Amino acid sequence: MQDILIIGLGHFGYSLVNELLKYPVSMIVIEENRERAELVKDVIGQVIIANAANKDLLLKFAKDVDCAIVCISEKIDSSVLITYHLKEIGIKKIIAKATTIDHGKILKSIGANEIIYPEEEAAKRVARNLVAPDILDVIKFSDEFDIIEFPVPEKFFMKTIKDLMLRNKYNIEILAVRNPLTGETKIMPPSDYKFSPDDVIIFIGGTESMKKLNNLRD
Repeated sequence: MQDILIIGLGHFGYSLVNELLKYPVSMIVIEENRERAELVKDVIGQVIIANAANKDLLLKFAKDVDCAIVCISEKIDSSVLITYHLKEIGIKKIIAKATTIDHGKILKSIGANEIIYPEEEAAKRVARNLVAPDILDVIKFSDEFDIIEFPVPEKFFMKTIKDLMLRNKYNIEILAVRNPLTGETKIMPPSDYKFSPDDVIIFIGGTESMKKLNNLRD
């Protein structure tokens, strides 16, 4: 079981706690606002009401965690100081929320392993849903590529992966194909796999790949 430290219970931090409750993890929360802390005290093992920008406090509660997530971003000086302290005391995985690209660069330079831009991601999701409403799910894989879940276009019906030359034409790599009706999932299907109308493909590709697939529905 992973031990996770959540610092800050703003909208993002609170939502993160509620999502993590669905998984077998152990959480410690540090929040200086008593009212916010009260919201999770009955469901979290440890809730510390204090200012997390205190190295001694972090040494006491954070030194043995597997991952620390800094959900404070509005107070840039605090988020930077907390991230710096976490790195100094030896936390191996630090995830930090940032409000701007420059803020993210600073956090990265002082030790954050991963930077989250919730507002930017939300904007991208809204834009994607507007221009490509058929997308079922998207997981960020890197700056250039996403893992995308997408219903098989009609032009793919009863054709094989080899016939369609998906890698050459669309620059996508099929990771899996699942059929919601049968519940069957094929991981890394062979090149002679023939798509059926009910299939959903999970692939890795970039923005241009998604545009090409989306144009098939026009």
